[in-house]
Amino acid sequence: MAAYFEHQNTVSASQVYKATFAAQTEGTSSHTVSCPIEVSFNDESQAQLAYFLRILKQASQQNRWIMFIGQNALIDKNLLKSAGIDLNKVLVLTNKKGKTDQELMEKALRCGNCSAVIATGDIQHFASYAMREASDSGASYAFVINRNDRSQITYH
Repeated sequence: MAAYFEHQNTVSASQVYKATFAAQTEGTSSHTVSCPIEVSFNDESQAQLAYFLRILKQASQQNRWIMFIGQNALIDKNLLKSAGIDLNKVLVLTNKKGKTDQELMEKALRCGNCSAVIATGDIQHFASYAMREASDSGASYAFVINRNDRSQITYH
């Protein structure tokens, strides 16, 4: 499955979760996916939210931060908590100092202090060689929430 992701510009949260689960089942170590992971959920595809939260739960078990870039990227804290995500490891970057979300994500990924970095926007704006290299270098997940579908989330 690792070879499959190497040639992708972007992947979905469900693809990453299924690959991670398969690796754990086979007893092999799961690897970090270096391409940006699109998280697009709405009433028709609530499964993407569940996969995203499961991956974040795994990421929160590491001794590193989960960073949300901007308030728009932040998921409801009660939802994070009920998914088993350690809220003490969650950071929300609000002071962007004139930098783009792409620049901030790349820097956060590259430093290696975050197990996952989450931003909102069009996935194509984050699908670059520099972003893949930064994610690989920091062994971190790069998530991009599709802003257009975010408002359609229904919590049960």
